[in-house]
Amino acid sequence: MTLTRFHPRFPLFRDFDEFFRDLGAPVFDDHRQAALVPPADVVETEKAVELRLDLPGVDPAQIEVKLDGNMLTISAERKNEKTEEAKGWIRQERSWGTFSRSFTLPNTLDGTRPEAAYKHGVLTVTLPKKEEVLPKTLKVKVEA
Repeated sequence: MTLTRFHPRFPLFRDFDEFFRDLGAPVFDDHRQAALVPPADVVETEKAVELRLDLPGVDPAQIEVKLDGNMLTISAERKNEKTEEAKGWIRQERSWGTFSRSFTLPNTLDGTRPEAAYKHGVLTVTLPKKEEVLPKTLKVKVEA
């Protein structure tokens, strides 16, 4: 008996892959909208927690950052650049539309002093830690 290694490049599998991939891609349909779910990074520093979202092509005026209790909600809209009179479009893979992402924050963060900045297509929301959870440093007297 001879074993054959599975290789996904067989024509049958390639055809299936292309079929299902193309189902989700708005290639020639101007009225079709793809989902916009930006990736997020959460970084903890000594004094704060930073949440970074990739939002390239989003107008800063369309970004809303809302903090309600311990729930941080970020919503925005990226407009479709295609116009009816535009010619030459072959494929459109960049997603557009509205989105909303919510993050549950720990009780150790101070929700009264959030800061938000948008630079080079990246939204950074900084939430400082509460004073009582910040590390305390004490000097110890050493007698010789």
